[in-house]
Amino acid sequence: MHFAQSLCPLAAVLLWLSPVHDARSQMAAPAKSAAPAAKPALNANRVTYVAVSGADYNFSAPDQVPAGVVAFNLTNAGADLHALALLELPTNHTLREFLDMYHSKGIIPPWMPTLGQTGPIAPNQEAFLTVRMKPGRYILACLIPARDGRAHTEKGMVKMITVK
Repeated sequence: MHFAQSLCPLAAVLLWLSPVHDARSQMAAPAKSAAPAAKPALNANRVTYVAVSGADYNFSAPDQVPAGVVAFNLTNAGADLHALALLELPTNHTLREFLDMYHSKGIIPPWMPTLGQTGPIAPNQEAFLTVRMKPGRYILACLIPARDGRAHTEKGMVKMITVK
């Protein structure tokens, strides 16, 4: 009897140290909840790719792009040099006002923010312009003068887009 009584405490210790006890205690213990992960802002890490084709003398591009980071890829499909300038068109101004000032004075109106511009690219070449855009109206314009001295914008190389 004495031997059996001395085995009981030993059996209890062995059972407590066994993997079965560990698994049971984990099942019985409430799960620790991790702090909720922060959700990234919608489109925060997404870049929208926009193909723009510049020909002699127009742009082919979507009329609307989503707000956020936008990568414009200009491909020169014409025989002349072309570039892409991205200008914000304030709500209290028009495309005609931009064109009138640019063609008469040769300057971008002071009320018109410029977001960026590619350098001139040769035919069959490409350039990229990546910007963070907020909702609004924007103008794609080629500000290079043509061989005849007239601005490419005068010949129609300007396009308005909307960012939503």
